[in-house]
Amino acid sequence: MQFDIAEALGDQKHRREALVILNQPIPNRRKLYSIWDRFVYRLCADGGANQLFEARMPIPDKLLPDIIHGDLDSLDLGVRTYYENKGVKVSKDPDQYSTDFGKAMRLLLDQRVAGQLTDVLILGSISGRVDQGLGLLHEMYREFTRHPEIRLWLYSERNLSFVLPSTTNYINLSNSWGLITGTIGILPIFGPATITTIGLEWDVENWETSMGGQVSTSNHIIAPTLVSVKTSTPVLFTMELKVSKEDANGTA
Repeated sequence: MQFDIAEALGDQKHRREALVILNQPIPNRRKLYSIWDRFVYRLCADGGANQLFEARMPIPDKLLPDIIHGDLDSLDLGVRTYYENKGVKVSKDPDQYSTDFGKAMRLLLDQRVAGQLTDVLILGSISGRVDQGLGLLHEMYREFTRHPEIRLWLYSERNLSFVLPSTTNYINLSNSWGLITGTIGILPIFGPATITTIGLEWDVENWETSMGGQVSTSNHIIAPTLVSVKTSTPVLFTMELKVSKEDANGTA
């Protein structure tokens, strides 16, 4: 499977990609402004609208989602009123056995937006509560298994993370070195795997990796344009992002 990092993080219009904003502080407001226009569909998962509302300045009318969706227990009334007055649709899913992210993905698929999608960028975080962070990774994997044709990108404070399926995967780094540091990890959090890599400082061949066993963390990319990872079972690939001082402080 092909993964293009510059395409995932760049501002070029991508007519087959959706944005999902979760109820967590938006890690990089300036990046959000630059990439907003490229998405075909933008969804705030319940209280994700609160986070978008806080990040909307200095261009308030630019960041208007297509829909706010969830059980709406986290959505502030003032925020809901603001977006409804701007023409944003608000819909309720009362299911108490699914999370905001699960509801968001179900809506994308039920409306058949997913039939036009190749990618979903998830704006969220894994730095808060451990159970929430692991729960989000679990849900990414669940949606990956249901819809392996769609690439799911988790954009968090300092990382871009995505699931590599059980095949030979090619990670295109062209035009991405201004966005990433080159530090990566290959994490077998979904189960033991056997991996072969090309393009890393510490490449491996037919290497068994598992939680509690050997794990490739703090590895580094040395290939200028392409890394390949062959894996027997899905693994999580994480990349450290370059973050400016302003972005680290959460300023626009």
